Amino acid sequence: MLKAFKRSPKLFTLRVQYTHDWNREVVVIGKTTSPTVDFYFRNRSHQVQKYTEIDISRDDCLAQLATSITRGCLIVLVRDVPLSILKHLADANMMCAGVVWFFDDDIPGAHLDQLLPKPYRKSLSSWYKKASPLLTKLCNKIWVSTAHLAEKYQLPAETVLPPCQILKEKRPLVRCFYHGSSSHQEDWKFVLNVTRKVQSRNLNTWFELIGDHSLYKAVRGIPRVQVIHPMPWPDYLTMTASRTMDIGLAPLMNTSFNHSRSHTKLIDICRQKAVGVYSDRFPLSKKIEESNAGLVVDDRVDSWVEAIEYLMQLDKQDMLNNANQLVLDVESLSRVLSEGV
Repeated sequence: MLKAFKRSPKLFTLRVQYTHDWNREVVVIGKTTSPTVDFYFRNRSHQVQKYTEIDISRDDCLAQLATSITRGCLIVLVRDVPLSILKHLADANMMCAGVVWFFDDDIPGAHLDQLLPKPYRKSLSSWYKKASPLLTKLCNKIWVSTAHLAEKYQLPAETVLPPCQILKEKRPLVRCFYHGSSSHQEDWKFVLNVTRKVQSRNLNTWFELIGDHSLYKAVRGIPRVQVIHPMPWPDYLTMTASRTMDIGLAPLMNTSFNHSRSHTKLIDICRQKAVGVYSDRFPLSKKIEESNAGLVVDDRVDSWVEAIEYLMQLDKQDMLNNANQLVLDVESLSRVLSEGV
């Protein structure tokens, strides 16, 4: 048996009853980009007639609730749903079949675990203290992730929802990247628009971006994007020389500083065995186009999205060979150092 917990926390009391029959529709409300939704709900979506996710981080979350909650649906609240949403649901005259609170960490008991980071412990315990009255008004069921949680809170065994395997995307992952510095501000704005649109249209693309915390905040909400902190040149060279990527981006917005750029981005892309999408004002853009060493496009976001999607379907080896040869050809033209003074 589970040992007694000192000052053992208690769950809120289930008092609500819903009278509508379940229509086999489920509405999951939570952080939809979290591992919790993936492990416990998304990959069970085939078990119900209709499965809907409401992302609590979206500005139009409440509007989505209004259109997604149907007569007889089952609502699942995942972990620490914001109080504003709980209040909205509690005040709404819902015709649902039931409301479930699901938690996969010991949120009610977080305040007692001194080994948890203090900000994390404080955040969870503060939320639960304020949310409990609202959950009491809303929920007629509680689900947990483990038998330990069920035993601790005296819940029936059938309330345990174990994690399930996460289904992998069958298509190969396409790894795209843009590595800009702080001097590429206008280029960054453009790349973010391109990334956002590519990711909304494709499930098998991954973007790697190099930037600071402001970039990290800017990409929040865009799926499958990794932001790497800027690194010293030797470290960057080692990283890029030891791996293979798929598509590199080399935008060049119309700024006075950009007019003096060289074609080093072409070299960086080739080093990673990738093919590139280049601005039509990029140095060597005409040669790149003539020699089929990459795709050259204008400054429209849709042009870049279409170019990336075209390269995703292409056997890149010929284009990569052409790009490497172009780099060598340009290098061979200069005699500045060899001729000296």
